[in-house]
This record gives sequence, structure tokens and C-alpha cells, in this order.
Amino acid sequence: MVGSLPQLPVTRRRPWVQIGCIISGLAVSTLAGCVVPTETGSESSAPPATEHTMPPEMVPASVSDRVLEQAAQDLQLPISELSILRVNQETWLDGCLGLGRPDEGCLQALVPGWQVEVVHHDTSDFYRTDAEGNAIRRSPLDNNLPPSIGEKVIALAAAEAGVPAEQLQVTSSEPRVWDGCLGIAAPNTACTDIAIFGWRAVVEGGGATLVYHTDMSGDDIRLNDLE
Repeated sequence: MVGSLPQLPVTRRRPWVQIGCIISGLAVSTLAGCVVPTETGSESSAPPATEHTMPPEMVPASVSDRVLEQAAQDLQLPISELSILRVNQETWLDGCLGLGRPDEGCLQALVPGWQVEVVHHDTSDFYRTDAEGNAIRRSPLDNNLPPSIGEKVIALAAAEAGVPAEQLQVTSSEPRVWDGCLGIAAPNTACTDIAIFGWRAVVEGGGATLVYHTDMSGDDIRLNDLE
């Protein structure tokens, strides 16, 4: 499903790639992202002036190449105009990668794979694949928060709200680019000028509504109690 994103440069495809950036000729690889100017204590609204590649989960070129080829065909765009930004290693619950149609029979089995965000200028599309990239499906979903992050968010929300996890669900999510405070900081708080690719997720259930900001892997999840 298409969503708005800052305009991003084209990713160069390599046999193995990591998220990183080129700053003053120095390569920096980090899960957090790339150092860029941002507003203090807030979400970055300007596109980071960096080269964006894929995260440190070491996505095989065979997968990224096939996803880009499929996206170019789906979007009817030259592959050179597409890039890959967020990538998460996932385990899908069936052979349809969790995207089966109501009338479609899906093999009931755990399928290791990937969720890949393909970017074209200011829009993005999400694709799901198996581990080798032999099965690829474009997501029609509005909520594309990676399941691995969603599980962590729900677990944290259950603990903080005192509500059983079974009563909670992520009702909406969107990709974001944060500063060093993940967009959550009290007034006059200094935040690191760094671009952190992540998610904003809304959790509801049991009479509670909680908003969380995460990094790209879900290793850093913070409750936004300022909204």
C-alpha cells in the first residue's frame, strides 16, 4: 500500500548490503542510521541527505534483485528509479506469506522470509518474500508494521497498560524517520542529530490506546505519552 515518504536516492544493488551512509567520503554502517541535521526533540521532516541502503540483516542480493524486478513490473517503472529502504527478517505463518485471498488455499507452514520496502521518490510499497525470494507478494495492507516488531510492541503495551496481550492489537502504523530521541522528547531536550528509520504504531484494546515509536528492528521501542 502506498504511503508518503521523503524523496530518497536510488539504492545501488550489491551482493550483500547494509544500511549505512556516505558522509564526507566516510562510510558509516549502523543500525541507527546516518548523521543528518534534524529539529531538536522532534521527528525529522526533511529528507536525510545520505545514501540509503539496506539494514544489517544481510539481505541476499538474490532476494533484493528479485523484489526490485517485481516492483518495476508492478509499478511499470524503470528498475533504476527504485530503491530499497526498510527490510525486516520475518517468519510468515503460511505459504501465502500472510497475504492470501479469501478464496485462496494457502499451505499451513512457517515460512522464513523478508518484508521489503521499495521506494520510488515520495512513495513506498511493501513486499513479502520467502527466504530465497522465490515467492514474492506485494502487500495490499494499510498496516505494514513488520510482525516481528508488532509482537514486541504488543508485549510492551500489555506490560505498561496492565492489559492481557490477547486483548491488544496494533490498529495502525506508518514508517517514520526519527531523531535520536525517536521523536519523543520534553521541551528544551537536546536530541542527537541522527536519522533513525522506524515506525509509529498505535495499540488499542482493553480500554487503552497507546502510541509507540520504534527503530527499524524493534530493539528500541518508546511510549509516546506526550500526545
